[in-house]
Amino acid sequence: MKRAALLPLALLAACASAPAPQPAPAAPLHVAARPDGAEPAAARPAEARPVSAPAELMMVLRVADPRRTWQHATQHLASTPFGQSLLRAGPMGPDLLLGRAIGPALADMVDLGKPLDVAVLDVASPRFVFSLSVPEERVPRLHERFVLEKRSGLLRVERAREADAGAPPRACAFEPGERRGSARLLCAEGQEDLEVTAPYLVEVVGREPLEADARLEMPESGIREAMERGRATRDDGAESYSARMGRETGERFVGDIEDLRLDVTWGRADVEVGLGLRFASQRSPLTRAIVPAAVGGAALPPAFLRLPADTALALYTQGASRAELTPLRDTFFGWLRDDMVRGGYDAARLDRFFEHLGALVFTGGPVVFGAGGDRAAAEKALAAYQGGGKGAQRAQAAARRALQGWFLVAIEEPGQTWTAGVKELLQLGDELDQHRAPGAGTTGDAPDGRKRGDRAPRSPQIVLARAPAALPAGTIHAELRSRPAAKDGPPASTTHVYVVPAGQRTWIGVGKDDAAVVARLRVATEAGRDARTLGAAPGVEALRQRGLHAGALLSLAGCALLAARGDTPAKLSDAAETLALVAALPSRGESAIPVTVTSEVLGSGAARVSTRARLSPAALQDIITLLSR
Repeated sequence: MKRAALLPLALLAACASAPAPQPAPAAPLHVAARPDGAEPAAARPAEARPVSAPAELMMVLRVADPRRTWQHATQHLASTPFGQSLLRAGPMGPDLLLGRAIGPALADMVDLGKPLDVAVLDVASPRFVFSLSVPEERVPRLHERFVLEKRSGLLRVERAREADAGAPPRACAFEPGERRGSARLLCAEGQEDLEVTAPYLVEVVGREPLEADARLEMPESGIREAMERGRATRDDGAESYSARMGRETGERFVGDIEDLRLDVTWGRADVEVGLGLRFASQRSPLTRAIVPAAVGGAALPPAFLRLPADTALALYTQGASRAELTPLRDTFFGWLRDDMVRGGYDAARLDRFFEHLGALVFTGGPVVFGAGGDRAAAEKALAAYQGGGKGAQRAQAAARRALQGWFLVAIEEPGQTWTAGVKELLQLGDELDQHRAPGAGTTGDAPDGRKRGDRAPRSPQIVLARAPAALPAGTIHAELRSRPAAKDGPPASTTHVYVVPAGQRTWIGVGKDDAAVVARLRVATEAGRDARTLGAAPGVEALRQRGLHAGALLSLAGCALLAARGDTPAKLSDAAETLALVAALPSRGESAIPVTVTSEVLGSGAARVSTRARLSPAALQDIITLLSR
């Protein structure tokens, strides 16, 4: 029964307008006269067209200080298996690697304390073009050290003038630059790649400020190529109707992206990792929803600090306005309605149902979300299940129960609005079931071409139950009771849904462990229990800054626990393996990772979103160790 799934789905759909900080203007580049004796770069005609990116460009890597970045990277890698293998390989460093790549004579002309830019062409068979900094005082000596040929505005390196020097191992050329400190050495596998890519690396990439220590950029051409490759390997005929609608929504969102940037900044102790998206337009409903037009200095929603302290993943969003969410709501409701009509539900009654649902979700306003589970109980139960022996079925059932988590949602709307609205939705849902076409969902072809029948899960039954006295008056308690769809499928289960009024705020809790959900709702709604909330958790201070569009607090262990599933023996084995791998990390994956999100509308439909995660030394060690295994 699709409408049963709407109740928990509706809990995540309310969003509203969000403020975003205005970035400071970039500092202008300093232009100075070239020293005497330096050969100027070839003059460009005033009417020349702007330099564009090479057609095959997939991404660009920029490193502000290669030598410093190498030191930081090797320091953090030293205690990992990958770092140990590097040490066993013998002496290694950026100067040595560069000398091997382009020859010692050319490597001697480069300053590895200044920016390095690398263009990657053609993702299928990657080709690299390097742009390295040349100190200004070495520019006048270029003709003394090398035999050069002027070609396409570059000084092509034929060979070094020293005795017995042959041609460099790669096609290389100097670009003396038009301003002090802008001279570059460019190298590629072939001359054609060098000449095509050099203008873009020098005149576009090299002139853009680089605030981070390292940054990976993927332009629109690279994103488009990646999408095309994904389409080529996808089997559209095996997609369900809902999966296809979700994919199409995602593709429209990706189609708005102009470029993607991933950057790293080394701090004294912590490391900051950022992901930035720039949108050329906001045609996608999803883009409009995540980049609101409102700008301000909104603070961290108080409900976030009321989440239980054992929350494995906590996040919030200031949201978008109702008008900005309308396209996304119409898209979501549209494909869900069509799918339910295919399943035999009455179209007119569905319209009435979605009209009432629309009064609760996609209405705007801050939303807080938290999810968690019992890691210790899950590890213990999975270990017993992996042990085998007698009582295997009981061990499997216990492991499945131990992996059942809970989640809470806080919405800044009066509780009466939601309690009355949910009751009405449940009544309308009963009417939908009563007027559903007989046999619907059990015969005929599914949208993905497969036969319906026992493969399709049976509709869960929604029943109103008594709410415990421990929760505020007016609380609604609904039970979603599922039945097994097949002999080898998941057993029957009951999911508990609570809608809890708390003044001008509404809390919603969902989970299969009734006691666990009620306990977390009590922590969130009862005053005087701050020690058991996120308000006292490490890492939360990073989320208190004003002007954030969204924020999150998570850990590797928490994400692994929430991702674990126990529906089948194979999934239980995967869960046991994953949790054991995380438990073996230096800090057991428990270090808190704060994540912040800012957004800005730039005008003419353009916009950008920046997500930043702060990694403590312990969290970074865990991540590196995990990736090196």
